[in-house]
Amino acid sequence: MQYSLPQFVDVEDQILPHLTVKQFLMLIFCGILGLVYWVIFGVGFIFAILMLLTLLVILPVTFYKFNGRSLLVNLPNLMRFVTAPRYRVFSRQGSAITVHKQQQAAVQESVGSQDAPVASRLKNLAYILDAQSAEEERLLRTTNPYENTKK
Repeated sequence: MQYSLPQFVDVEDQILPHLTVKQFLMLIFCGILGLVYWVIFGVGFIFAILMLLTLLVILPVTFYKFNGRSLLVNLPNLMRFVTAPRYRVFSRQGSAITVHKQQQAAVQESVGSQDAPVASRLKNLAYILDAQSAEEERLLRTTNPYENTKK
């Protein structure tokens, strides 16, 4: 016997086209706040500023989705991230290590004397590589791969 399993459980029901119950209630709450602002302050500059701030907070919370989930679901994690203290994982303990240069002139003299052997080693290496490539080319010219198939 097969049982039907419910699918799309994470999809919220929509009461109006493209509006879920949470979104509809958030918009109703925004409208009620606007009505309260209008009753207290009347239509004026303060009413417009407060209504604009309310819309700037409620509209993203209502409609914006972050990683497929509404911002209202992610808001507690965001607030915890912003308010939590930052922990420093790496912090150096103790005194700093200082390095002093003592024999700078002796090092420069020894580097100058080692230039000649390095150059001669490079020349020897180049000669060996050239000889190997020349040998490979000679073998390729003298050996015919089709020699056995002609008979």
